[in-house]
Amino acid sequence: MTNESSKSTRRQRKPLPLPVSIAMIVIAVALVVAVSIGNIYANKYSDLISVYFNQPTSKVVSATGETTEHFTSDYANDDEREKALATVGADIVREGATLLKNEGDALPLAAKSKISVFGQSSVNPVYGGGGAGSIDTSSAETLLDGLKADGFDINPTLVDFYENGAGKDYRRTSMDAYGEGEFAVNEVPADKYTDEVTGSFDEYGDAAVVVIGREGSESQDLPTGKLATGYTYLQLDDNERDMIAMAEQHFDTVVVLLNTVNPMEIGDLESDDKVDAVLWIGSLGQTGADAVGELLNGTVAPSGHLTDTYAYDSLGAPSIANSGSYSIANSSEMFATSYMAYAEGIYVGYRYYETRYEDVVLGADGVGDYDYTKAVQYPFGYGLSYTDFTWSDYSLKETDGGYDVTVTVSNTGDAAGKDVVEVYMQSPYTDYDREHGIEKSAIELVGYAKTGLLEAGDSETVTIHIDKESMKTYDADGEGTYIVDDGDYYFAAASDAHTALNNILSAKGKSTADGMDEDGDAAFAGKVHVGAQDTRTYAKSMATGTKITNQFTDVDLRSYDGSFTYLSRSDWTGTWPKTYESGSWTAPDEFVDALKIDTEQTEPESAPVTNSQDANYGKLNVSMLMDTDYDDDAWDALIEQMSVTELDQLVRIGGYATKSVDSTQLPATVDKDGPAGISSTLVGGENGMGYPSEIVLAATWNDDLAEKFGKAIGEDSINLGVAVWYAPACNIHRSPYGGRMFEYFSEDSMLSGAMTAGVVAGAASKGVIATVKHFALNDQETNRMGLAVFANEQTVREIYLKPFEMAVRDGGASAMMASMNRIGSRWTGGHKGLMTSTLRDEWGFKGFVVTDQASYNVFAYEDMREGLEAGTDLWLNTDAQLWKLSNADMTDGVVANMQRAAKHISYAISRSNAMNGLSANSKIVKVTPLWRWGMYALDGVVTVSAIALVGVAILHIVRRRRTAATVLAVLPADNTSGKPDMK
Repeated sequence: MTNESSKSTRRQRKPLPLPVSIAMIVIAVALVVAVSIGNIYANKYSDLISVYFNQPTSKVVSATGETTEHFTSDYANDDEREKALATVGADIVREGATLLKNEGDALPLAAKSKISVFGQSSVNPVYGGGGAGSIDTSSAETLLDGLKADGFDINPTLVDFYENGAGKDYRRTSMDAYGEGEFAVNEVPADKYTDEVTGSFDEYGDAAVVVIGREGSESQDLPTGKLATGYTYLQLDDNERDMIAMAEQHFDTVVVLLNTVNPMEIGDLESDDKVDAVLWIGSLGQTGADAVGELLNGTVAPSGHLTDTYAYDSLGAPSIANSGSYSIANSSEMFATSYMAYAEGIYVGYRYYETRYEDVVLGADGVGDYDYTKAVQYPFGYGLSYTDFTWSDYSLKETDGGYDVTVTVSNTGDAAGKDVVEVYMQSPYTDYDREHGIEKSAIELVGYAKTGLLEAGDSETVTIHIDKESMKTYDADGEGTYIVDDGDYYFAAASDAHTALNNILSAKGKSTADGMDEDGDAAFAGKVHVGAQDTRTYAKSMATGTKITNQFTDVDLRSYDGSFTYLSRSDWTGTWPKTYESGSWTAPDEFVDALKIDTEQTEPESAPVTNSQDANYGKLNVSMLMDTDYDDDAWDALIEQMSVTELDQLVRIGGYATKSVDSTQLPATVDKDGPAGISSTLVGGENGMGYPSEIVLAATWNDDLAEKFGKAIGEDSINLGVAVWYAPACNIHRSPYGGRMFEYFSEDSMLSGAMTAGVVAGAASKGVIATVKHFALNDQETNRMGLAVFANEQTVREIYLKPFEMAVRDGGASAMMASMNRIGSRWTGGHKGLMTSTLRDEWGFKGFVVTDQASYNVFAYEDMREGLEAGTDLWLNTDAQLWKLSNADMTDGVVANMQRAAKHISYAISRSNAMNGLSANSKIVKVTPLWRWGMYALDGVVTVSAIALVGVAILHIVRRRRTAATVLAVLPADNTSGKPDMK
């Protein structure tokens, strides 16, 4: 073909139809718009995206020869580390699993027993909880594999029934962190078991192991009402009862495993003489399943003790009257329309059950119709073993600053085991207390110790130090500070709270003739007499010397309703809690007005200095101050080097990562949940080891193991590059129905605080910034965003703040997470009495406070100006534009508060493993993460493609117009057909 022919052919090609050309332009525009929107969101959430893809945004250039690894692993390689961490997870179950019943020494089972494992939870066990506290279960050891690994021969027909047969259609469900789903047990009905399944029981008939599962989740409390089954979620339903009856029909030995994270009503299991043993195993984490087999075969003897009271009626606790959702009828503020009254005061858990029991024995007025034996099935601190322990040689001696309680524990049984010695104190309940509204629990935990492994015949003498400060109580209405009452103080050693109280009552001369359910042992109770009330010693902080005064008057509901009363042991029946205002409260105007955000700032005497270099110090960087005291002026000089823009970004954009600061060479951090191990659940990236829930750790009553757990978190922190850990969590088990109960330690403040302090200290030894949460009074999930919580000052301090205080004073905590709720009218992060006067001035806290989730406009009540003024430092915000203040709002007061916050953040980071690789002469260099390069490449491809599409479309549109023009040109003037003249 000639060139001329080729040109002619090209000229004769038809242009694309006009709709196709237009479509190409539309596609090109859509691509450009989509990429533009993508770039906008990528810029807004750049830090979060980097965390999700586990990609660094900076690197460190170090001077040659300098030592820059400040925190290092204890292990030589990844395999060694992972094996060690897996062992920690299993150890928590080994020591936390709690034996509640063991009739006829049914446990341990014989080695290599042929057993049948019942319940859909046998193939779908509870590994943890939902939300921030969840773990990656994809690599978790299954319960059945754990049992097999420990020598048990498992009935395969029954397993297949649950995995592939009719049983596969029945699975436990719960609501997730977003409110989706429902709480349902969904156990397999008895009539679904086939003859083939029941026929397999004879061959695997050494024992029936029945698994009962319950779980919880962030954002949702467990329902207190009856489910469709006719039972509450914490009761055994008919399908479970039928399953247990089936096991009893076919097996001589029936063992129930409670794979649960909330205390259940299990009175039926206690009274059923065909249920031989009940073992609470909590949640398993990734590696706890292997420990269950060891516990069942006796390789390990259970040594856990309960962290909560197990009541026959879980709805009988005084907190139940005010748990759930109650509205403020006349409030229109966003997330300020619900409230909660802690009307039970200090009487949470055993503090209620045991105190009312003592008042019955003492014949107190107003005690009402109360029978402890019908109320409590297993007391707080209860736990059995496979062996027997005998205690002797109790002594109580005064030492510097306190008292030492000493007990000798002897293993008089046949198996090796560990025992727990618990020490409880009783304070005098005086006329002064009654007059001024001070409440006293009949007993409160003040110390404990766990023995080492005692072989049969071995003994160990344990000494537990009780600080005299434990004797103080808060007198809000009288002295307005802490006091020590005059009178007799008893210190009892026992295996649980109820036994301790009986020992004290015995020391007072009481017996079963006075209404005690059993006689105590006075030999394990000592007495200390205080001759005069002390109003001075603890009126100042033992940590800082600061004068202590009321900080939470505004949190007390009596400030707004003078007729409101809290539960009092002076009149149990007359003060028994009722649902306040029947669930809908028309609040006084004073309170409604106080719900509004307060943006007023304290203006400094002189304008803050920024972008400056101090003449005395020269150019500083954070590495130079790694060992510099918090109060040193060098810290102020360092912070003054920062620009207002740097201050703003550091404080305002702190969700799952903190910003690096060029002027001070502060390194960026990666921050992640969760309490059961560093988790990718909410933000992606890599997971660390997934451990059993905190409630299981607390059940170990082993402070050393708590610290070991913290160090294990530290190992993952170093390996994963996650310096800030949003955990541990230490709110209180106020109600058995708390949805996040798995994530918290106990109903008791002292046990919660000791565990938290141990975990924090262990994590800090590896450079982890443990962010203790949720500070504070976030003890239910329902309406937690903006919920106005009311409690009196004694309750706030002695029950709900004590774990946080111990985390700071005993554990050295360097970070806190403000809760989403209000206390009184004020969001916790905006309450200066909490965030500054108490946390910093009284306890001596020197780290930073970060908000809970603040990445969306709906969290507007967590206002940055209010929070900064109160003492909150960092916003858990991933949106680069959110919370940004106008120039007019960036007053000197705001900037000064940002500088204070920046100091707190910088100080905490300077003590963390985020400093690994840094020295005084190193430099942080920002790098572009790989996902950014991917975005740039995508931008380029889309831009070129869009240009090409538009170009081709325009070309064809032009051709069409030219073709049309040519056609019109060749038509004769009288041709009206629209077709060329073909003659």
